[in-house]
Amino acid sequence: MSVDAFRVESGSRPDLAALPTNDPIGYIGGRILPMTRIAGKAGTVYDMALVADAVATTSRTAGSAPTAVSITENSSAISTAELIKRYKLPWESIPLLGGLAASEALGAKAAKRSVQNALEKAQLAILVDGAGTSITSAIVDGIIDACDQVHRYAGRTAFVCDVGIYRWLIQQTEIQNLMVRTFGGLGAAESLSLVPAVFKNMLQALFGIEEVLIADDTFYPYSYRTTAAVVKIPAGADDASYLMQPEYGRTFVYWPTDSGPIEINSFTDDDIRSNVYDGIIWYDAEEFNSDAKVLLTLSTSGSTTAGG
Repeated sequence: MSVDAFRVESGSRPDLAALPTNDPIGYIGGRILPMTRIAGKAGTVYDMALVADAVATTSRTAGSAPTAVSITENSSAISTAELIKRYKLPWESIPLLGGLAASEALGAKAAKRSVQNALEKAQLAILVDGAGTSITSAIVDGIIDACDQVHRYAGRTAFVCDVGIYRWLIQQTEIQNLMVRTFGGLGAAESLSLVPAVFKNMLQALFGIEEVLIADDTFYPYSYRTTAAVVKIPAGADDASYLMQPEYGRTFVYWPTDSGPIEINSFTDDDIRSNVYDGIIWYDAEEFNSDAKVLLTLSTSGSTTAGG
């Protein structure tokens, strides 16, 4: 077969950038700090601050002006950084992989995954940056209190944890008792196979939590593996909503093409007789309002597991 049949299209490849990676767990950082496109690599962004409650004036003197409280915005200096990874695939491997299309998917997904992994780690490190308040002895009350603390911020209330914390939580006597009252009896084996959607439905019914986001353990901050978070996340896809209402944060992406936010480029390198795939993103993840999240520590020692 002629090597011309192995050469790939050169340039940006939105078709390859759209390929899914990290199935079945996926990535959650973009839900917590949604990606927002910007026109330059650096600059200043403005976001709406939480409007503080002020005591209403009593006994105002007739003819005098009421005391005014200014509503202001915050500003942040941003500077995007590059994440990039290159993979190469020798021509002689292409027939063994099932042809050009299959080899392109392999190379592109490897490059995209490397970039997405690094981005996910960076986003989760911003969210989970401390140990939080221990709620092991009172899980339900702890989650309720956390929801109360963030209720004035805009968006949907989300509970965030990694796979390990999730598996521990759904085995706890306190949580399983709630499951029994909400959905009927669950044994230990059944609870281990419980899909996040059922857990979400329970939290939504009892605490007003609207999203349950479970992160891949690989990307969760290692120092805080027993920490979960209750956080407000944007309700929709409006890129400018943070300008009008107080939100948790955003990931700003320098996104000069239509194939982003993570761009995949491919080209053929005749010198090394290989096809090359680059994954790239320019980003800056920003936490606007740290009080829009509450960190919660949960012991995973098993001391309160169901049946223990």
